[in-house]
Amino acid sequence: MKVGVSYWYNKGVALCDVNMHEKALYCFDKALSMEKEDSLIWFRQGIAQMQAKQPNDAVLSFNRALDINPDDSAALNNKGIALSVLKKFDEAAECFDTALEMNPGNPEVKINKKIVNVMKNNKKQTGDEDANF
Repeated sequence: MKVGVSYWYNKGVALCDVNMHEKALYCFDKALSMEKEDSLIWFRQGIAQMQAKQPNDAVLSFNRALDINPDDSAALNNKGIALSVLKKFDEAAECFDTALEMNPGNPEVKINKKIVNVMKNNKKQTGDEDANF
């Protein structure tokens, strides 16, 4: 990372750590304006967007991280979480399946896959687009 990029990235991470996600997003945007091909910045931006309740934007950030680093199982897992929030359960399940192929022992991905399957089944049983638990 370039010096300016590193500063803005680290400031964004620090702001996320203290739950200042909107301000963190500004920092990640600054970092990305200087270095668009860093998958870690895109990943952290996606995390901040999820925390700021911007799941559509988070999916786009995770997609960009995956374009740069297709073997990033953490980005796939988090993309699946964002898709679950958007009630795109089939797409979310695909993300979790692929993440598990990359990292079969990851308990977090296994749990997320079970959760999305329950959510998908609840939606089918109730016929409710907003089935939550």
